[in-house]
Order: sequence, then structure tokens, then C-alpha cells
Amino acid sequence: MHPFFKQTLHLLDTELERIEKAVNRLPEEMIWRKLRGSTNSIGNLILHLAGNEYQNMVSGIGRKPFIRERSAEFLAEGGHTAAGLLEWLKEVREQTRSELQGLTAEDFEREVHICYPPDSGIASYSRPLMELVYHTTAHYSYHTGQIVYMAKLLQEGEERLLQWNH
Repeated sequence: MHPFFKQTLHLLDTELERIEKAVNRLPEEMIWRKLRGSTNSIGNLILHLAGNEYQNMVSGIGRKPFIRERSAEFLAEGGHTAAGLLEWLKEVREQTRSELQGLTAEDFEREVHICYPPDSGIASYSRPLMELVYHTTAHYSYHTGQIVYMAKLLQEGEERLLQWNH
């Protein structure tokens, strides 16, 4: 596997481990709790991460069928257990791993088309594969930070979720 894709998977796997630690520290009902009405729950963010990774890595790069309902990720108020959400993230990750394993440096500049349905309010676009992989990884890290911070706010005690104070 090309070192760029190997490092990408390492970073994504590290973020997934952080999400799993955060989610496993909370009671089930806290996964869908919104700190304010205009915010997302941890459950919403997990659905969003799985949808985004699938759309970009599996559907976009791997040319698998597009099966995402982006708005549903943010409208959900339950319907999935914490274990089910984590399992979905892991399933998508394995599909991503499968897609990235066969890529080489020659694929870096390949244009990947990301298509949204016409009624989604989001414009479809194309970008080089390497840029899409980098963007997806940064997006995953951003929302992981939100999930970890929310879990710290929602947990009962003052215990660290990760090894750091911040």
C-alpha cells in the first residue's frame, strides 16, 4: 500500500478509536442528547461521519453505489444504539480500507466526482483523489473532536476520556 494511504488509514483508525472511547463512556440515552436545539447529538455526528466517509471514499473513489441521505443524518433523534453506530463506522472503514489498498501514486491526480441529488441543496463537484482523501480525513478529525468534547460535557464524572487534559 502506498505510504500516503497507509498513513491516512492510520489517522482515520486513531480517530475511530477516540470516538469509540468517548461513546463507550456514556449511557445510551446520552448518545442522542443535544446540548441545545440547534446543535447535533453525538449520534447525528456519527451518522454524518459514516455517510461522508462512505460517499467520498467508497462511493466516490471506489465507484460503489451512492446510498447516502445526508439530511437524515442531522434529523435523526434516535433509532440506532451506540453499538450499532460504532459498528456502522467500522463497516464503512473496512470498505474504505478495501478501496485504498489498491491505489498508487498514479491515482493521486485522478478526478473523483462527488454527486449529490438535485434536491439536496448541495452542489456536486469533482476534485483530485489525493485532495478528496485529505479533505475527508480532516473532516473526520474535526467531528471526532466535537464528539470527544461533547462526551466530556455529558459524562457523569470528571474523568479524562483520552490521555490529555484538553
